[in-house]
Amino acid sequence: MRIFIRTIFFALIYVPFSVQGQNDTLSTNYLKPTVTSYFTLNQFEYLDSINKINISLKNFHKYIPKNNLGNTGLVFNDLSYSPLSSAIGFNYYKNNYQTYFFSDQKVLFYNTRAPYTDIFYVMGTKREQLFKMIFSYNIKKNWNLSVDFLRIRSEGVYLRQNTNDNSIGLTTNYKSDNNKYWLIGSIALNSYKNAENGGIQSDSVFENGGSIDKKLLDIKLASAKKSVGNFNVVLKQILNFGGNSKDTSKPDIIPHSRLILTSRFDANYFKYEDNDPMSGFYSKVFYDTIKTFDSSFYYNIENEIAWKRLDNLKHRGLSDIIGLGLNVKHQFISVKQRSIDSTFNNIIIGAELYNTYSNHSFFWNITGKYVVNGYNLGDYMLSGSIKKQINNYVLGINARTQRQETDFIYNKYRSNHFLWDNDFKKITNNSAQAFFQNNKYDFNINVTYSKYINVAYFDNYAVARMYNGSLSVLSATLNKDFSLFNWHLDNKIIYQIAPDSSIIRIPDYILEHSLYYENNLLKNALLVQVGASLFFTSSYYANSYMPATGQFYLQSDKKTGNYPFIDFFINAQVKNVRIFFKIDHLNSGWSGNKYMITPDYPYPDRTFKLGVSWKFFD
Repeated sequence: MRIFIRTIFFALIYVPFSVQGQNDTLSTNYLKPTVTSYFTLNQFEYLDSINKINISLKNFHKYIPKNNLGNTGLVFNDLSYSPLSSAIGFNYYKNNYQTYFFSDQKVLFYNTRAPYTDIFYVMGTKREQLFKMIFSYNIKKNWNLSVDFLRIRSEGVYLRQNTNDNSIGLTTNYKSDNNKYWLIGSIALNSYKNAENGGIQSDSVFENGGSIDKKLLDIKLASAKKSVGNFNVVLKQILNFGGNSKDTSKPDIIPHSRLILTSRFDANYFKYEDNDPMSGFYSKVFYDTIKTFDSSFYYNIENEIAWKRLDNLKHRGLSDIIGLGLNVKHQFISVKQRSIDSTFNNIIIGAELYNTYSNHSFFWNITGKYVVNGYNLGDYMLSGSIKKQINNYVLGINARTQRQETDFIYNKYRSNHFLWDNDFKKITNNSAQAFFQNNKYDFNINVTYSKYINVAYFDNYAVARMYNGSLSVLSATLNKDFSLFNWHLDNKIIYQIAPDSSIIRIPDYILEHSLYYENNLLKNALLVQVGASLFFTSSYYANSYMPATGQFYLQSDKKTGNYPFIDFFINAQVKNVRIFFKIDHLNSGWSGNKYMITPDYPYPDRTFKLGVSWKFFD
């Protein structure tokens, strides 16, 4: 503890003064927005989607969501409901580590005129360590190479909670000098090896135990562990067609259409071990009573070719305003799991209509996809959206209808403790969303209604089932920030209701609030925030977790929620250095020990955390 306190003292006192010596004025302009920018895979084609590096202190201390299994690096239990993958095609199962994983849809691609490095480090009690580093460099003016690394280590408050998570990503993007050829690619490797304790043995002992050492509490699994891994590669190539620009300051090619080839390889494995399968934790043992060793492996190879019509900047009316896109994708999937050794193919076609430009900031889009052959034959998705911008206001409506094969794990599964062979119906989802935002006043709201037909789930015994009927969910999210002089109140309120809670278990309310004082000190060289944040969910029967499958399942024995998690924080910033000191779960023990987000997996007691982020732009 003394070492931890000394480290905090050094970071909060010495580092700001040492950095102040470099420049006595705190300003966000030092970033020079033209120097470094980033975008996602889907934003690569659209120049107006480029993002600037974030140096804001807002929510800097919230480096990870609270709804994990009680330790940084463990899986997350969703607080909202979404049973379908957004992408049409084969899906094996829901990866509850996905929040940590590097994937082509999450990694960032950079463009920088000077080498860019971002180092983020968090240390906390119980040997918690999180280290994240990004390095980006433009080899040439139009060719960037970046590396992203994440490492999480944490012992945890309770027995056998230790985590060992590692992810590394390599990205590149290139545009030819004449703008005719573009290339974007990523390689990511994710490896997560964690202990599994199955939760604490007795909730009542924990809730009535006062300040008992949490390492003394009995756990359900004494020797179980799990490994989850992923390796994915994506290569996207774009060939632009168009005429030459007469303006020498612009690219040689102004594209009126483009041809896109996207190739993807995605390999995944899941391994679960337990040296005591007869401990009583599992209801059945099918193969081995001495040791459980379950493994699943599957990979997916995709190739998609697409053509799109673009804004040619001529704007001659209807002939130029209507955009059209056509695409066809082939998937090859292989699944290996005990007695299961199967391969599948899918052929997916798609089309979209949209306006390429607008004189009145009004945009619309209609997209459709259909599986014409293969394992997911008959799956489809049709969506439409409209968006209108009026000064600082943005209004929009999205609608979607989707039918999709259930995840493979629901239909076929072979393991030492779970075995089934189902032929479930496809899941149908019809949803509509309306949203409104005003960036000037830090306000946005969206309302979504979804209706599901034939819902797959895991029952109270963690066995795959299907509900043959319709279920609906209504949700509304409100974000509004207030400020008065140096005081700030940031708010996020989520309201959601599922009229039939027999299958869909979600809290009615999720509240996130932060109240803090912000001011510039030391001749405006140091920006400081001091305050507290609150996280709260209403009471409900949260899903339990089954380590053997890595999935969450229904339970009706214990309600969680109705407990406020309060954090105290100090955020500080000097130039491109940001620091936070945080007392996580400050109110631990103040109102009893009923602070579980997932049944049998209590949230940690009061812990101290220190985080530092340092960005280098040269």
